[in-house]
Amino acid sequence: MNRRTWTAVAIGALFAAASGVPALAQGKPWPQEKPIRWLIGLPPAGTTDPLTRAIAEELSKRLGQAIIVENKPGANQSIAARDMANAPADGYTLLSMGGPQVYADASIPVIGRGFDPVIRMVTQPMILAGTTQRATPDLKAVIAAAESTPKDWAFASAGQGSSHHVAGEFLNTLAGTQITHVPYKGGGQAVQDAVGGQVPLIVIGVGPTIAHIKSGKLRAYGLTTATRIASLPDVPTLQEQGFAGFDLAQWHGVAIKSGTPAEITQRLNREMRDILATPALLALIERLAAVPGAGTPEDWGAFYTADIAKWANLMKTLKIEVE
Repeated sequence: MNRRTWTAVAIGALFAAASGVPALAQGKPWPQEKPIRWLIGLPPAGTTDPLTRAIAEELSKRLGQAIIVENKPGANQSIAARDMANAPADGYTLLSMGGPQVYADASIPVIGRGFDPVIRMVTQPMILAGTTQRATPDLKAVIAAAESTPKDWAFASAGQGSSHHVAGEFLNTLAGTQITHVPYKGGGQAVQDAVGGQVPLIVIGVGPTIAHIKSGKLRAYGLTTATRIASLPDVPTLQEQGFAGFDLAQWHGVAIKSGTPAEITQRLNREMRDILATPALLALIERLAAVPGAGTPEDWGAFYTADIAKWANLMKTLKIEVE
């Protein structure tokens, strides 16, 4: 390498250091080397997918690099997680996670075990709702009917061991009811059957139910979080209806492979925080019946650790098997 070439390399390294972006071995600072892959362990529906795609579109403009969003659903999101675990820790692979996720298999990478936190995009309450074909106007009436004729009552969820399943069984415990759990392979069919009256109740994320509640096809009985949401201001929480301490939420966040340079993680967090505060994203978040998360990577990591511990303990108490 001649003197002129060494000078060019030195100037490139100084530029990368000054900009706070690590230079790669090829001499190009992140993210100029190649497109970014953004993996989603869930199908193209629900909350995680539209939220990720909206952020990715704006982030691509800000970074000046293409971002390719890939849905890799299956095995409780572990297929996408293992894919990212096999990628280099270079900032060119991101993972959107919808949770909580409690795994019995310690080989599945999670935040704190193979992954670092980037940002918590949103939190989102779940909801207890039911078919309007039943003459039960409120939660008090549902509980009374379930106590009187327990065989006539069941609640749908997106699957065995899902957050919806746990929330439904927690309500059973607090209310002293024995409403039967009916697990589905995903939330879409569960919502359809609840709307059609094939199952009288459903516990699910709020997002997929809003249109049906507003059209009168589903009746909302209560939110699982401590506070109401702007999307459904007239729907009370379960806490308001006498179930003190009932505060369970879903969340949607972003992770990156451990070992990725901290400068990259911090840059991604800053950009995503700004994007989440834009009018377009705030409007989308409200339509999804969610609450902005934002915060630093450290905030997200602390939230994740505490929340997973809470869910794991609750599942143990309720004797719900962890997959």
